[in-house]
Amino acid sequence: MDELALIKASRTGDRAAFGGLVDLYYKNIYRLAYRYMGCHAEADDICQETFLRALEKIGTLRDGRCFKAWLLKIALNLSHSRFGRQRKESTMDVNNISELTDKLTAQEIKGPFETLSSREKANLIHKHLQEMPEHLRLATILTLMEGLSQKDTAMILGCSEPSVSRHLAQSRKWLRERLRHLI
Repeated sequence: MDELALIKASRTGDRAAFGGLVDLYYKNIYRLAYRYMGCHAEADDICQETFLRALEKIGTLRDGRCFKAWLLKIALNLSHSRFGRQRKESTMDVNNISELTDKLTAQEIKGPFETLSSREKANLIHKHLQEMPEHLRLATILTLMEGLSQKDTAMILGCSEPSVSRHLAQSRKWLRERLRHLI
């Protein structure tokens, strides 16, 4: 069954079809939650809660073609509310965040930065990502890490495409300033 057929069947109460949607999008939601929260246990909880809420509310989804964006928005809202409560006590798990360094080009990896392991680089980038203002962090996660278009990111965040573009430019500047001593 294709995605739209799974959505249509899920709206009529077909739990197996909804399970197919979970299979399709679990990794996307997990990555988003993990990048936002920085903790595997929190990401697991957010995934579960996201899919539970989606199952409860799938009947309210007007356009099945927007399912992924709708699901990401649910996950972002849950992450945002949980992050505010957990920020001080949350500890970062860096075992599987080396993919964050994939966005660095060979030209950007110079000098002292070369001597850091992939895990240390990812840890450092993730630390600064967590400290970044939320509007910049969300644009970065959705666009650069999840690969969404600026148009889709704007729709999820409820802002314009030019705003997303500005947020991304500010995000790059933010990271460049904080990593300058290593580059």
